[in-house]
Amino acid sequence: MYSTLQRLNHISSLATTYVMILLGLISIASFLSLPSVDVGKVEIKDLIVQKGRLRRWGARQEELASLKFDIRTDLNPLLNSYNTKQLFVYLTASYEEQNTGNAHEVVLWDRIIQRAEIRDIRAVGNKVPKTKSGRKGRGNVRVEEVKNKYQWRNPSGTFKDVEYANMTLHYSLMPYVGVLSSGVAATAQGPVTIPPLVKR
Repeated sequence: MYSTLQRLNHISSLATTYVMILLGLISIASFLSLPSVDVGKVEIKDLIVQKGRLRRWGARQEELASLKFDIRTDLNPLLNSYNTKQLFVYLTASYEEQNTGNAHEVVLWDRIIQRAEIRDIRAVGNKVPKTKSGRKGRGNVRVEEVKNKYQWRNPSGTFKDVEYANMTLHYSLMPYVGVLSSGVAATAQGPVTIPPLVKR
């Protein structure tokens, strides 16, 4: 006869095995049934290049680009998935230097969207309204006149050899169980021309 401790150990091992199998099935099912997202729109309102310094000690003066932009996209299919924990959305600028051929991709703005706050995200400027308890929306992202959150600089210190950049809003989906997945949520209509340096 088995002792009580041995029986409890057997039951817990069996339960753990079943739970791991269940989690594996959920992970596979979620990955295979990952919903698609209609690509939204990124509109660049204002893009200027001017001299400035990074906010760090010993930073030298160089060319920095700043911009304002609008984003409209619908992330409802992703947020309504039962296995979605949170979304990480971020705007990138990808470009290439003409003289060297070096390609760069920089993050200009980002935001984390928790599943607990499934709602419409609307913002004007850098002000995002606080979530009201119990309020749910449709998962639309609509931001207007937002400035880049991170400073945009070129490794060479100048943008004179950069003709244009492609603006793309990406998303990374973090599930409760399973692997991370990513995709494109919105794009600008065509390349964005980099303007010449504004001299003060």
